[in-house]
Amino acid sequence: MSGAVPPQIDSPKTFIGVGARELVVLGVGGLLGLTTLFLPIHLVPKVGLAVLVIGLGLAVAFGRDRRSGKTLEAYLTDVVRYHSRRRFRQKGANEAPLPIPAVQTAVSRTAPMEIRSDEVIGDTAIAELVRVRPLPLGAGLLFSILSFAFLGSLLAWIWLGGLAEIQAWLLGRGF
Repeated sequence: MSGAVPPQIDSPKTFIGVGARELVVLGVGGLLGLTTLFLPIHLVPKVGLAVLVIGLGLAVAFGRDRRSGKTLEAYLTDVVRYHSRRRFRQKGANEAPLPIPAVQTAVSRTAPMEIRSDEVIGDTAIAELVRVRPLPLGAGLLFSILSFAFLGSLLAWIWLGGLAEIQAWLLGRGF
């Protein structure tokens, strides 16, 4: 094959970009996040764990790979298939790589896959305002979810009197 093939991206079935898959994943994530609030531990880790579970549910529901536009489970399936396939030695594999033609270099340097805003299923302006955009899967998204979980547990700790504990401790030491 001589050229780059664009990815096959299925458009969502509804006008705002939320299909049955996303609703099921969000429902399961919300239910698991709600059940973490009933764990027999202190409220601060409960809040952090609930925010983490709900955030991961959002990432699984709306996260897409930047290059291919695949969902998380399709991307992980491709990774497992790639690493579980049989490998064969090829003649000439250890030789120096061939120079890349200029046309192929220009194609490989393009920006990562983006969902364009003109791909609206409904022609109304309201559908464009309400349309749910995909989240780019990666370390940045995971770090954002962990940060929100930490901030949620920190706010719960402050709300339950953690700041008053620190103030009392500092005043008791003479600061």
